[in-house]
Amino acid sequence: MTPLFIFLGGGLGALARFSLTSLTDSLTPKLGLHNFPLGTLTCNVLGCFLTGILFGALAQKTSPPWLLPALSTGFLGGFTTFSAFSKQSLDLWNQGFTHLAILKIILSVSVGLLALIIGLKITSPTIPTP
Repeated sequence: MTPLFIFLGGGLGALARFSLTSLTDSLTPKLGLHNFPLGTLTCNVLGCFLTGILFGALAQKTSPPWLLPALSTGFLGGFTTFSAFSKQSLDLWNQGFTHLAILKIILSVSVGLLALIIGLKITSPTIPTP
């Protein structure tokens, strides 16, 4: 039964990513960020934050065995995207926007990690973090 919940969560996560990315990317020209893939960055950082909240909230609680895989591997796995992050970073680099590629990589990793830590701290302040 767990694989079915992972499948359903992944589909819902992918639809949520598509919707948020489309909305965010439609705003980038208005913000003067014509070449910056803000949608993927937004999804990945939000996904890191939600992962922190999820693991912090479930760290010391008993939950159904399918819940964590459905939400983490399924929904959040479908919602976040390392492959699009990598492809967009390489595209920026190859198009001559080296500074934007480097900025995207640094922001994605550092802000994503910070968002994960904040999510953990919000839901479970006793979990040790750096």
